[in-house]
Amino acid sequence: MKSETIIALASGSLPAGVAIIRLSGPACIAVAHRLFGAIPSARHASLVSIIDGDGVPIDRALTLYFPKPKSFTGEDVLELHVHGGPAVVRDTLTCCLAVPGVRLANPGEFTRRAFENGKMDLSAAEGLADLVEAETVNQRRQALRQMEGALAQEITRWRDAIIDCLVDAEGDIDFPDEDLPPGLNARARVRIQDLLCKLQAYAHDAKRAQRVRTGYRVAIIGPPNSGKSSLLNKLAGRDAAIVAPIAGTTRDIIEVRLVLNGMVVLVYDTAGIRDTKDAIESEGVRRATMQAGDVDLRLALITCDEDRLELNSLMKPDDLWLLGQADRIAWGPAQRGELVISSVQDIGINHLEILLADRAALDTAHSQAAPLTRLRHQDAVQEAIGCLARAADATHASPELIAEDLRLAARALGRIAGQVDVEDVLDRLFAQFCIGK
Repeated sequence: MKSETIIALASGSLPAGVAIIRLSGPACIAVAHRLFGAIPSARHASLVSIIDGDGVPIDRALTLYFPKPKSFTGEDVLELHVHGGPAVVRDTLTCCLAVPGVRLANPGEFTRRAFENGKMDLSAAEGLADLVEAETVNQRRQALRQMEGALAQEITRWRDAIIDCLVDAEGDIDFPDEDLPPGLNARARVRIQDLLCKLQAYAHDAKRAQRVRTGYRVAIIGPPNSGKSSLLNKLAGRDAAIVAPIAGTTRDIIEVRLVLNGMVVLVYDTAGIRDTKDAIESEGVRRATMQAGDVDLRLALITCDEDRLELNSLMKPDDLWLLGQADRIAWGPAQRGELVISSVQDIGINHLEILLADRAALDTAHSQAAPLTRLRHQDAVQEAIGCLARAADATHASPELIAEDLRLAARALGRIAGQVDVEDVLDRLFAQFCIGK
């Protein structure tokens, strides 16, 4: 309920040098009177003594007060910057919770209130969630750009273009007796086709951003005992996978998370690909084959030319062939798309890491258009594309049907920024936040 005031520890784990306790809601003024007997000056740090229910000092703290509506949540917000000892934080929270109408916040509830009070759109809230979780420079930059409204502005531009087409399409419908320019409906169809082509290009380009957020995926594939697990361990710098001379040791997919030149790269070790009658190993081969088809890049680790025949069907033109076990196999000069390596003697490993970082950067590069960082963004844009495609192909359809497809396209894009139909995603989104954010 919005009449309730929420409170949470907004800083990191305790103990700490400073802990920030945040409140949002109508009881902030009552809490201030209860703890230190006065309302702090708006947007100015004040040094106060926090007093418990018996009048005994708890701590000397800095307080910041942000009156509504000019605050993060759009409500009255009070922050208490106390010393980060567990006892100080516990006793301060207890005193605040003793004020009627104050309760502990749920995960993401501060940001949800900011969204509900019009302080940010849904895509900006998602950008804030990504910014909190960002591990790399690229993730931070992308999340900050989205939080500052880049995606919402881009989507608004596309929606406005669709609405312009809708105006033309509905001109003949709503005002048949008016003296309107001839051919409005025909002009709308031309504009719809042009818009469809541009939106398709945008969707193809902008969806690369999801790789920045979730990680660029790389699968190591190859026959048994080719050295896949040893290579994974070398890249990880630890024993992430079991290495043994027994063929078929790796049965399931093992994932290692790397950060290479500011990019998160997810490397998967897979079961050796071969024909086998062993039911468990056969399942591992099936999973390896599926994983190979679901990643951004495949590294085929081979020990002889015959291995290529087994893996050719899984490889794509820009994938990389690794000529393995170079410490004991005399490979000739590597050709384009090949790299000679040895996990035992570190041959080619540094070069491989550079190639992975470069490939990840190249494949995740995008234009200046705002990126589609989440699957729901991509689904909404694809839905809009489908609606526009129907409208563009409906050469003999009534103007009413074309106009309805345009409305559906605009509505699909509107869901990205939370302008319509968002209740089904709100709970899932804000539950991802930490307490106090």
